[in-house]
Amino acid sequence: MMKDDFEKYFKQNKIETSAGNDPIKLLTDESTVAKWNKQTLPSDKVSVENGTILTNSERYPLMIDPQLQGIGWIREKEKDNKLKSLRLGSKNINR
Repeated sequence: MMKDDFEKYFKQNKIETSAGNDPIKLLTDESTVAKWNKQTLPSDKVSVENGTILTNSERYPLMIDPQLQGIGWIREKEKDNKLKSLRLGSKNINR
């Protein structure tokens, strides 16, 4: 998206940018990523990108998590906030 849309738009409109602009570096820092890794988020680029999107979203993002890495990270990240998780088919989901 950065290369196809933003960089193309900047070039067409002659807007100067820094070389190697990376939205992940703008939205998070190394210490935050290290904290996420300690909270069980994998350290690969896609996981860090997904963590950045999740923590910078104004609304609740949809998580498709077939390997259950994201839910493990969220549970660890939010354990001090007493997060409760439910599955769609859970009994007593309305309580």
